[in-house]
Amino acid sequence: MATPRIFISAKLESKREITLDVDASNHLLHVLRLKVNDSLMVFDDSKGEYKAIIIAIKKDHAVIFVEDFIQCNRESPLQIHLGQGISRGEKMDFTVRKAVELGVNTITPLFTEYCNVKLEGERLMSRLRHWQGISISAAEQSGRCYIAKILLAQTLEDWVAKAATTGLSLILDPCASSKLSATKEHPNFVNLLVGPEGGLSDKEVVFAKQNKFLPTKLGPRVLRTETAALAAISVLQAKWGDF
Repeated sequence: MATPRIFISAKLESKREITLDVDASNHLLHVLRLKVNDSLMVFDDSKGEYKAIIIAIKKDHAVIFVEDFIQCNRESPLQIHLGQGISRGEKMDFTVRKAVELGVNTITPLFTEYCNVKLEGERLMSRLRHWQGISISAAEQSGRCYIAKILLAQTLEDWVAKAATTGLSLILDPCASSKLSATKEHPNFVNLLVGPEGGLSDKEVVFAKQNKFLPTKLGPRVLRTETAALAAISVLQAKWGDF
């Protein structure tokens, strides 16, 4: 069994005791069923992780002792910013989790013309916190020491206009003439635009092209939104990343 890993939002230091919050303690004690003297790894969104051990349980809180620091880098040399049209419920959750596992650095949820999800105010902020929690969980599971950021949801037009100023920008379009695998550039940063369940409108595709997004496709078949995003990320990592 792999050693459990937990993200700690506070700055970590060797040879320190830390009392974990209720959520982290519940995960360790009731989900993973760890006990006093059990080992784990902890990390704080920096350049490595720490060995740790549970030394006490005080009411609903686990107390750990942080031991040695282990410098490690499991990040891809290719940075990927995913602009994802918001899909319904578990589909968006699945996309966020698997994108983080595959090495995406940043995800911006996008409101698009065919997006059927209505989010605003506190409901929107609740979903963003939920997706950031999924990002943390995926980092813990996959061995990453950095947490992929979930940015504030915005319109496709706003994101495209800003994203086009950095790196190589790609839009998945099943009508494109060229395949993603045939892209000849050698970037270290990619903006990837993927539509929601209903796809992107012709107007949105044209707008993205006008803002230097290159249309590309994965092959002859039309993929579901959650399949398309993950397949594209995998191709990008195989071409320019660490696959």
